[in-house]
Amino acid sequence: MGTDAPSSGLEFTVSLDVRRDQQPHHDARIDAHLRVKATGIGPRDEVPAVELAVVLALDVAAGRREAAATALAATLRALPDGVSFAVLGGADESGEPTRCYPLRGRWALADTMEKRRAAFSAGRIAPAAEDRPPPGYPAWLAAARALFAERPLPLRHLLLITDGSGGDGADGALRAELDACEGAFTADVLAVGGDWDPAPLLAVVEDLHGTAEHVPDRFGPAVAGALRRLRRVRNPELPVVVTARPAVRAVDLTETAPRQQRLEAAPRPDGQAQGPYRTGFPTHQWEPGTRDYLLTVHADASTDPLGVLLQLATVSVGDATAPLLVRWLPPGVAVGAGATGGGGGTLQAMNAATQMRTALNRGYAALDPLSRGEAEAQFGLAVRLATEIGAAWVLQDVRRVADILDGRRGVVRVGPTVDRGTVRRGQLHIASGHGLDLPGPAPTGKPVKCPHCRHLAGARARFCIACGRSL
Repeated sequence: MGTDAPSSGLEFTVSLDVRRDQQPHHDARIDAHLRVKATGIGPRDEVPAVELAVVLALDVAAGRREAAATALAATLRALPDGVSFAVLGGADESGEPTRCYPLRGRWALADTMEKRRAAFSAGRIAPAAEDRPPPGYPAWLAAARALFAERPLPLRHLLLITDGSGGDGADGALRAELDACEGAFTADVLAVGGDWDPAPLLAVVEDLHGTAEHVPDRFGPAVAGALRRLRRVRNPELPVVVTARPAVRAVDLTETAPRQQRLEAAPRPDGQAQGPYRTGFPTHQWEPGTRDYLLTVHADASTDPLGVLLQLATVSVGDATAPLLVRWLPPGVAVGAGATGGGGGTLQAMNAATQMRTALNRGYAALDPLSRGEAEAQFGLAVRLATEIGAAWVLQDVRRVADILDGRRGVVRVGPTVDRGTVRRGQLHIASGHGLDLPGPAPTGKPVKCPHCRHLAGARARFCIACGRSL
């Protein structure tokens, strides 16, 4: 564990929990629980509004235009002073998004007069004519990307307010535009109504490191909440760096809380893939709080000594670093029979949490379209695991669409009146991320002596690593 100097208003603590005693192999897999705690330092809890550029894109059909314009006007009046903002809404004759505000230039700086003008101008937004297709999600992203290229502030964020009328970006257009937007800005999606496909909206927030939320037509409070959350971000991007011994052949990193996502290693500046010795995994939107990761390394133990602690790798976030220490077992000693002083106590809970989230996602996916039997099986697994590890939010999510008959056994029944809108709102809610209270690293204590051979063992050891007998 290590804590050091602050980085961009945050001080980090990094800890690794791993089962120290491992079986040597030419391709040994080591799983470790990585926990990163970020603590805010300095005199302020929020970044200044002048460091934030936000684009509000209003993507609604004709039937929702009037209510959306009213909500947008209220939203603009409530913007924090000093924020740079631009508003996109409607479409021109070619079907491309149009800029609603500012009337001249590309960006406005929020103050009392500017917000009043912007709120009045919200009434100018007109949906695409019925004989023209709506802009589509790729077009909104491309328009935002062009705007942000002219406003290189520390925090650049898109708020896409949509009722799904923009379509899903077929033929890879959305995928290509998301790749182009990576690193240029982050994005939140606020979905109104119920006639939208969750898949492209989730793709937007997963690739652009934001959140998706179902909101009422009067979406002003949701926008204000999103901006408050954004201003708590102390660092928009920060890598988790794994530096490994040459014997380590592969490194993988998966975030398990507050979101579940596999992280991709960043390429080197010269465009080549990162080597086995130093790998950086970009992470985004750091604010005070705790994140949990599953770190997996594959190592060749064929030339390593047995029975001694070896440092396979170090993990660094900001200026904090923690070592990954393991000990290869001598021949004849089974994995799990050694001292547990090195931990590994949270890995079981992390694996259960990963299975639980996967089952919850699959359950909702089975309901859209309706597949009741598969949904009940997946929800039942999620409920059973949630009951074991105390994840109450999972039980609440399942109760949106099913009755929990027996939580410990994982018996649920999908309700007879589940509609498509409820299912899709549930899918967005899962993706918004939830924390998980995992047990901390195993506590240290006084060593104990084996009553059979008098060999010292860790305080929580169950077997003696010298003679193999139970303690």
